Amino acid sequence: MTTKLIMLSGLLLLCLACSKNETPKGFEYTVVRKGDGNTVKPGEFLVLNMLFKDKKDSIWNDSRKSEIPVIFMIQDTSMMKQEEGVEEVLRKMSKGDSVTFKIKASTLFTKTFRQPVPPNIDSLSDFTFNIGIKDIYTREQVTKLQEEISAKQNEKLKQEQAVQLEKDLLIIDSYLKEKGIKAQQTNSGLRYVVSRRGKGENAAAGKNVKVDYAGFLLSGKCFDTSNAALAKANHVFQMGRPYEPLALTVGMGQVIAGWDEAITLMNKGMKMTVYIPSTLAYGNQQRSEDIVPNSILVFDMELMDVTDVVAEAPEN
Repeated sequence: MTTKLIMLSGLLLLCLACSKNETPKGFEYTVVRKGDGNTVKPGEFLVLNMLFKDKKDSIWNDSRKSEIPVIFMIQDTSMMKQEEGVEEVLRKMSKGDSVTFKIKASTLFTKTFRQPVPPNIDSLSDFTFNIGIKDIYTREQVTKLQEEISAKQNEKLKQEQAVQLEKDLLIIDSYLKEKGIKAQQTNSGLRYVVSRRGKGENAAAGKNVKVDYAGFLLSGKCFDTSNAALAKANHVFQMGRPYEPLALTVGMGQVIAGWDEAITLMNKGMKMTVYIPSTLAYGNQQRSEDIVPNSILVFDMELMDVTDVVAEAPEN
């Protein structure tokens, strides 16, 4: 058999393996590979891979590139009258099925995504979907899967943070050495220099505090401060913003982790400069134009006041 005949036979077999189908509302889809034939039931969850692209072959989503699978719950049959397109097809699936279909942008966005068609998209243009059903889960199985995924993500995040912290501390310690600054350190990675001692006990979790501060990058650029004059001098002044010590409750997650820890090292009246690794600040998130991912932050801090939380009087 010639090479051309072999190729032709292969294409013929592929075409024969595919079958045209349609939903009760007449939406057409093609089954590329048939699964076990046990159709998903209402209340069950499809665990699937999905790729969809527009008419220009620009891929909008490819779940295969993500560590998190797409999970779709099949609603009660009473919801079928509201479903059109993608949801209709998914209701017909069984484990191991692979399907492909085209859907109008107007239907996809308004019926499936429940949002207007983007202004740069022709509402009559087709989107192509390729969907493969990996498994069908009960609610209990989905809950377990989500817990496993969350645990893996947390472990991965911890490992990434450990690597980043090592990088940050190398940068901070090199900076301090270059500047001849002798700093104290904590187990978490904070470096700090006390410039004025305060009085009384250190602030603790649950205490109300007021902190006067100025925030800088290691380059020396000021990005924020509670002092109006300093804000103007560093060209970060914002009209209408109150410039006063920041009031917060320690340990409640109202500020970055580095701040919460730094405040517990201070008592009333203390001034210090704290060098905060990115893992105790905003991590790999971009907070602003100045605070890019993995930014090390430096704060001059003065603890102005420490008070107990006043309990509300019970109602009569």
